[in-house]
Amino acid sequence: MTTTGTLNVRLPEDLKRHGGEVLARGGVSVSQAVRCLFEHLEQTQEIPSWMEAEPREGAVAARRQLLRSLVGMADLPEGYDARQDYRAHLLARQAFGGER
Repeated sequence: MTTTGTLNVRLPEDLKRHGGEVLARGGVSVSQAVRCLFEHLEQTQEIPSWMEAEPREGAVAARRQLLRSLVGMADLPEGYDARQDYRAHLLARQAFGGER
């Protein structure tokens, strides 16, 4: 029989609520999400780069280069401003009971 351990984590209430909403929309429980993280850590024996306090040397530059390589790949209408769509997306996410 496998013994189970318990984690007790303190989070700001709004972070807990917002993160829980994201997980619920994806059909994932908090326990499943934490279990997946720990399984990843066990399998790779590494902390994911997005979790590191200080990114690995060259990681930021590599990400920038990758993003720059994507510029111009999509044909967008002339005058298209992605910032407007992004603002609308953020507002919809923050709206109480808003569509996500």
